[in-house]
Amino acid sequence: MFNLNQKGQEFSVFKLLISAIVAIVILTLLLQILNIIDFNPNTDPSKAAENLLNDIDKSTYTEKVSKKLDFKKENSISAAALANKIGLDNEQICLGLADSLSSEFTVNSAQSLITYTGDSTVRVKLAGICAPQSQLDDAFITDNTAVLKNTNFSTSSCNFPSGLKACLMVLMRSDE
Repeated sequence: MFNLNQKGQEFSVFKLLISAIVAIVILTLLLQILNIIDFNPNTDPSKAAENLLNDIDKSTYTEKVSKKLDFKKENSISAAALANKIGLDNEQICLGLADSLSSEFTVNSAQSLITYTGDSTVRVKLAGICAPQSQLDDAFITDNTAVLKNTNFSTSSCNFPSGLKACLMVLMRSDE
């Protein structure tokens, strides 16, 4: 009646168990790879600017670049709002634009407010650095930054108060 050489139902259950374990391992690896790619960028430019300013304020002389973020119609970044949240004076923060964004964004004359005027969403990033006011000039940017020096933004439009820390943040396309 019973044949000892014949495979029973236990073998098919074991094959199913092995297949499930292999599938879970492959799925885990794929999910880890997909977590590296940012499919859902930060869509709040003000929050991204706050995070970046907080980082560069804590690490003077160190350039930092934000993750990609989406600017939508009527989004803006305000130096006054950032200063209140971080604990700086709004005159210590200078906001600027890379040349490639000059047609889609406006910056007020005090370099303290960036507003998006386009119609569709545009993907951008922010780069910034803080240093003592006496040192934060175009030569410093050229010598000490990798990203900011390629934006063609001049610090001469910034009116930092003397003797204090100054922070520069420049908005640029994410593909720059």
